[in-house]
Amino acid sequence: MSEANGGQKRLVVLAMIEYRDKEEEKKTKWVKIGVGWPNRDGSINLALDAFPIGSNRLQVREDDRTPLAPGTRRNGFETIEVRP
Repeated sequence: MSEANGGQKRLVVLAMIEYRDKEEEKKTKWVKIGVGWPNRDGSINLALDAFPIGSNRLQVREDDRTPLAPGTRRNGFETIEVRP
């Protein structure tokens, strides 16, 4: 956590996608579509990697996920370490 955001945690932007499963039961899928960070004046900047179509519901919350070690997988994607 840096001083630039007041030591606060990084924020994630989640889209709430509603769908029906095989039994026609209503479910909600949470999809990370971006990140955010608070400003000193209390406003929040968002950087979206995707724009949800078919959903008008977004949630911004602190990222409580634990970072993954390089080589581990989350949602089928492998994490790698990138160096300059």
